[in-house]
Amino acid sequence: MFSCRIENYTNDILTLTQNENDFQVINIEGLNPPNAQINISAVAGMDGAKFNSSKLDTRNLVIYIKICGDIERNRLKLYSFFVTKQWCKFYYKNNSLDVFIEGYIESVECGLFTDNETMQVSVICTDPYFKSAQEIINDISKVVKLFEFPFAIEYEPSPMINHRYGIEFSRFEANRIVYLDGNSATGIIIEAEIYQPVKKIEILKVDENLHFTLKYDFRTSDRIIINTAKGHKSAVLIRDDDRINLFTAIEKGSVFFQLKTGENSFTYRIDDMIHDRDVTMRIRHRNQYQGV
Repeated sequence: MFSCRIENYTNDILTLTQNENDFQVINIEGLNPPNAQINISAVAGMDGAKFNSSKLDTRNLVIYIKICGDIERNRLKLYSFFVTKQWCKFYYKNNSLDVFIEGYIESVECGLFTDNETMQVSVICTDPYFKSAQEIINDISKVVKLFEFPFAIEYEPSPMINHRYGIEFSRFEANRIVYLDGNSATGIIIEAEIYQPVKKIEILKVDENLHFTLKYDFRTSDRIIINTAKGHKSAVLIRDDDRINLFTAIEKGSVFFQLKTGENSFTYRIDDMIHDRDVTMRIRHRNQYQGV
């Protein structure tokens, strides 16, 4: 069982399934992993060829929709959501995944003079990955908050004294794990909030021995947003109502991290570990899938 929706460039959303009186989705092509381009070159004196690089092609989604009920009204309604050359977002959900993908409407074909009128919509997805509908947020701050209401302090009675057990209000953890459940590496968004003036922020991906370092005169209440997604890489400081580009503050050798499938270990150092407790750090990401 599956369901799907379409969001048009004006951010209106239309449910295409569970609406059998008006529309019936009879087929969707392009849900499988897209083809890859494998770049190779021949080498003199060697059998076969040498691998150079590889990349995924764009994804072409083709949606077939049978129009029911008031044919003309429902066809015009679909035209308003599938507008050629315009952006759209396609949502797909089955028993295992709840994902979306963005693209542009390439063509809309409809047999107006047939008994069973069917619309064929072609969508070109420049980013070929399906992304999880739910964004995953991991707090990687070193001080882990544990205290919450309601609470109770247990104690063990004794003839001499009541021995009380303590409650753990917080815990210090140097390394934090971010888990990627998708089947493809993905970029992340790192958000940091500053509580005291600092001059150096170093984020480390421990499992791959990589770092991303910023040197800048950060002030109290500054907010930093780092995007490591390919094609969208950025480092921005939000101070009051201003957005300041931090690319000139990135230290040489810094890497825009990518999450790999499975466990990823992160930590950070503020002013060489002097002010580690004066910053909170979060990592946001969506799982990516080649096919559904």
